[in-house]
Amino acid sequence: MRKCIQAIVVFVLMFVWSTPSSGWPTNSSYTAAFIRNNDLWITSGTQETQITTGEYIRNPKWSHDGMWVAFTKGKEENEVWVYHMTTKSLRRVGKGQNIQWSPKHGIVAFQTDYTLRMANVDTPSTPIVTTIEDNIGNYAWNPSGNGFLVSTLSKLLPTGKWEDILLYRIGLDTETGTPNKVLLYRIPNQTDDFFAVLTSTFKWSPDRKWIAFIAVPTASLSADSNTLCLLSSDGTTFLKVGTMLHDEEWFNWAPSANQLAYIAGEGREATSNKKLTLLSSLTPMKQQIYTPAGKVETGFTWYNDRTIVASRADEALWSSDAEKRPLPKLVKVDLDSGQQAMLSAPAMGFGDYAPVFVEDGRKVAWIRSNRSTADVMLSRPDGKNAHVWIPNLTLGTNYYERWNWSEVFQPYGTSD
Repeated sequence: MRKCIQAIVVFVLMFVWSTPSSGWPTNSSYTAAFIRNNDLWITSGTQETQITTGEYIRNPKWSHDGMWVAFTKGKEENEVWVYHMTTKSLRRVGKGQNIQWSPKHGIVAFQTDYTLRMANVDTPSTPIVTTIEDNIGNYAWNPSGNGFLVSTLSKLLPTGKWEDILLYRIGLDTETGTPNKVLLYRIPNQTDDFFAVLTSTFKWSPDRKWIAFIAVPTASLSADSNTLCLLSSDGTTFLKVGTMLHDEEWFNWAPSANQLAYIAGEGREATSNKKLTLLSSLTPMKQQIYTPAGKVETGFTWYNDRTIVASRADEALWSSDAEKRPLPKLVKVDLDSGQQAMLSAPAMGFGDYAPVFVEDGRKVAWIRSNRSTADVMLSRPDGKNAHVWIPNLTLGTNYYERWNWSEVFQPYGTSD
């Protein structure tokens, strides 16, 4: 059986490494996958195409070349499918979630429960699915696309203590087909000021020397506080940066500088104590808060190394009455001068969420919602000429006013 698995891995890797999909045309960055009435749609410019009918689709993810969209199908969100932009074909890949495309090749990775798998979809027939490793809490492709960084899932021991979390590099050997696993770092699960049983995905700094991730405790604790961490890529230096919610959209590196921005703060309510924070120096750590007193952030995106666009609302105590919870607007933040300017002006009863730059930074897109309906807006980077790009978007999920819009909207070229 092991020889059979190795042979499959060799076939998958040799096929993809030797025949990249560059022979197909590359999509325009003015393209997005989105969910409307629970079905998958694709828009390119202003031309919309419905892909599925009568399904329950979530979590669209673009391949690096824009020729495939992977997504989950079904209300359990545990069945992975892919759609090919040229042939218009739909293929079932297998049971799974946590979809991540290789940054270089036509391979999609996903987890089936706690087993990491990958599938080559650039084949003319059914995708070839290969099991990589079991007992995986989370993972990410490495920047070169020839392997993974994975974290193990901590288990409760009979002694009442939790196992340490192990971080492994898994290389994909094209000659032997054997996943090559090497321990990178061991995270002690519990100290006086730290407790974690799993991690988020991993994000590399632009120079590839640092890896950012969230260390996540058990569910009841994780709802209110998690630890943002940094690990040097050689595994020699581990840093605890600050506390934040378990939201992978809330920490991101600058486009080309070793600066990490995140939304800091404890408490599950997104209406209070959520501050845009910049880690401008790693060793020694130097942090600066850019959220004014009386305000909170609900999301952000980098425009360039010195400018961030944030979704910002008035700070308020939690209320069970949604109408008493302030709605956000977009703000441009200059990190050098500290100057901040409004970019959007939604009508009363609407808020602006999840900003993202598209068309190579020539446009900014975001979600405008009144919590019952949602549209995707588009404007120039300065907020001028704002108009509806995609109407009637399915709502993302909402937990204490922390909205997950990536479930229903994914522009091409903006995947982490």
